[in-house]
Amino acid sequence: MGKKSKIINYTNNERIMKKAIFYGKASRGQFVMEYKDKEIKRKFLLTYEKDTPLVMEIKKYSKLRTSGRPDEETNFNGYYWGVIVKMVADEMGELDQEYTHGVIQVGAGNCKPDKKGNQIPLGTSNMSGGEFAEYCSKARMWASQELGLYIPEPYEGLH
Repeated sequence: MGKKSKIINYTNNERIMKKAIFYGKASRGQFVMEYKDKEIKRKFLLTYEKDTPLVMEIKKYSKLRTSGRPDEETNFNGYYWGVIVKMVADEMGELDQEYTHGVIQVGAGNCKPDKKGNQIPLGTSNMSGGEFAEYCSKARMWASQELGLYIPEPYEGLH
């Protein structure tokens, strides 16, 4: 896939948390990774004591809508994660940006109720560029109304 596996360390309530992200492909019911990633995974797992409970999440990989370069004309993905999600997470005192992303989606109406009535985020990876730009606008409005947080528009103050 060409994506580099990574190990992330962060603190949560004064505990050091570890998170690993590995990229691979599904093949005949197996998760297949490059050999170097298998070695990184093995070394990462050796940092835990024997029988430590762990969680493994597998989800479909989705490409970024943009290259992520700050100077790119339509870099809404970089703007969303680097400005909107970061500012909301900072305001909430939340370290987990994926969790914050889910909160924003529910607040901005990008969700549907489950059978119990809980709002479930729909995700943004399948949105077109235009849909994502509109979603960013709704996320900014939600943050303003619900958190009293002003989030600048893309490129605001750069001209």
